[in-house]
Amino acid sequence: MRRIMIWINSYHRLRSSCWLSYLIGLSIVQHGGNAFCSSLMENQKVASGPIPIVNQAPIQLLFLQAMPDRAEIVPKGHGSLRLNTTITNTLLSQKAGSYKGVIDMEMIRSSLDLWYGIAPGFEIGMSLPFVYSYGGIMDHAILDVEQFFNSVRKVREEQEPDRYEYAVKKNEKAFISGKEKRCTGVGDLVLRIKGRIWDEGDRVPGLSARLAVKLPTGDTDRALGSGKVDYGLGLVLQKNIDRLTLYLNGDVIFPGDAFDQDNVPLSEFYDIMLGGEYTVKPRLSLLMQVNYVTRPFKDTGLEMLDRRILDLLLGVNYCTKHGILIQGGAVEDFFDSEDAGADITFFLNIGMYF
Repeated sequence: MRRIMIWINSYHRLRSSCWLSYLIGLSIVQHGGNAFCSSLMENQKVASGPIPIVNQAPIQLLFLQAMPDRAEIVPKGHGSLRLNTTITNTLLSQKAGSYKGVIDMEMIRSSLDLWYGIAPGFEIGMSLPFVYSYGGIMDHAILDVEQFFNSVRKVREEQEPDRYEYAVKKNEKAFISGKEKRCTGVGDLVLRIKGRIWDEGDRVPGLSARLAVKLPTGDTDRALGSGKVDYGLGLVLQKNIDRLTLYLNGDVIFPGDAFDQDNVPLSEFYDIMLGGEYTVKPRLSLLMQVNYVTRPFKDTGLEMLDRRILDLLLGVNYCTKHGILIQGGAVEDFFDSEDAGADITFFLNIGMYF
């Protein structure tokens, strides 16, 4: 009974914290969809997969990340708008040499993403996230699942549930730190441009190139951003084979010197996404994406900073008759990434093409 009451109370706190972003997003998308798009399926090439969810590990979110994308370009004078919302549970506690870190939190992150075709073969885009980090509601459920599969991590067994703690230190001085019992605010703004290199052929995949810049709009004192400008560039490939669409993204990210004053160097890192989308019905598709990301930190001894992350996304993509795009699913780290990134992420996206 006590656990049920904890879940009920936590649910009400969660609902009150994120209902406004959903209402705003739904209002924009519903009115826009009815006004500008009678059928999204006419423009399916620029409005379905892959699912644009970046790695939700709190430390990785401080830096620019390559958003999963397709090679198709939004036509000139048209655009795509999405509200992507995730809820992520993370529990990490490590110490090595002069470094130590604890991340014990749940995070709700809503990102407003916009793409617009500015010329034939060219589109621009932006992403602006809003972040709410707190103690969480999933700790008990995750422990129950790990116990059921007899795979409980030691840090999970020793955890005090529903606690918020976020600090990474070198020589007892924190260079990444969340404040108080929760954290709320706007993250870093990302600007993007993508251009077509060549169209997809019978055997040749479509290919586009992209460039992105992250601007330091997030508050560094609350770990909502790195406080520096990052930039990245990459290639995006896409190939359609009957009902199957394959995606391959490869990017290199150059982070700013965010922690030079703490003598914590950063270097370029790489992001690779391989995805597949299978069309079940004209308005329904299933997606699987595998994301591989290296880290900007080197030789700290902490896996949460150094170890590359592999995660698997499984999702469903549905387009309503009125042109509203709905995407839902989950992301889970796999192989040996459990001590490097987030435990579990659930997402719900809504969008429109106009």
